[in-house]
Order: sequence, then structure tokens, then C-alpha cells
Amino acid sequence: AQDGNMACCVILLVVECIVSCIGDILEYFNEWAYVQCAVRGVSFIQAARITYSLITCSNVEYIIQDLLINSVVSFGSLFCGAVGAAAGAGAGFVADGQEAAIAGAVIGLLAGLMAGGTAVGVLSSGTKTLLALWAEDPEPLHRSRPELHQEFEQRILSKMPPE
Repeated sequence: AQDGNMACCVILLVVECIVSCIGDILEYFNEWAYVQCAVRGVSFIQAARITYSLITCSNVEYIIQDLLINSVVSFGSLFCGAVGAAAGAGAGFVADGQEAAIAGAVIGLLAGLMAGGTAVGVLSSGTKTLLALWAEDPEPLHRSRPELHQEFEQRILSKMPPE
């Protein structure tokens, strides 16, 4: 931008944004494929094929659109980081004053983010596994948790275009 080539910079930023979006989509798809690897014990390529079929044929995309679980996981991880930072700052301040409080806050933040992200990541994995298994065969969920089964069906029906 400093040499007067503003148009090139804008084009490159747009390309960078597109590549980033494609990367995010692939990463999200990988999460669902890993669920298939874990549940079925298949290779990753086969799991990717199963995942694509699952998402397109079972109308799971309508439920995926409503999932807020990744936001909950991110918020939970940030909350754990904040609690860790506060605990670290408090311990550092008690131990050696203000300088130690800052170091304790940084260490506590990092530890809280890592531990919290790992702990709440289980929610995301469990939700994806439940949806994948429901899309494959909804009957066991209908027998064991009819209210959850009904909620899934209502979400799909409300998103489908009218005939």
C-alpha cells in the first residue's frame, strides 16, 4: 500500500479471506469425519465420504446450521482462562506483590485456556457424535429420548423448503 498499489493489496486481502474461509470449512468437515473414524473405525478417506453422504442425504445440514456448540466451547474456554488468570494473579500478588501478580495472571490464563479448552471440547465431540448416530439411525434415540428426537425432527422440518 505504501508504493501506491492499493488495488493489489485489496485483491490479496479478498483472496486471503476466501482461502481462510475454505480452510475453516475443511477443518469443520474434518471434525465430523473424525467422528465417523471413531464410531465406525474406518479410514479417514472413507469417513470423509460417509460424512459427506450423512450431511447431504440425512438433512443434517439443517441441524448443523442451528448448532451453537462451538460458540459455547469457545466461551467456556475463555471463561476458564479468565478464572485461571484471576487465580494466578491472586496467588502471585499474595506471594510477591504486583510483578508476581502479572506473571501469575499470564501463566494462569494460559493454563486455564488449555485446561478449559480440553474439558469443554468434550461437549463438542459428544454433540457431533450424537448427531451423526441419530442421522444414521434415529430409532434408538426415539426410544430412549423421545423429546430430543422430536426436537431434531422439528428443526429439520422447520428449515426444509415447502413443497
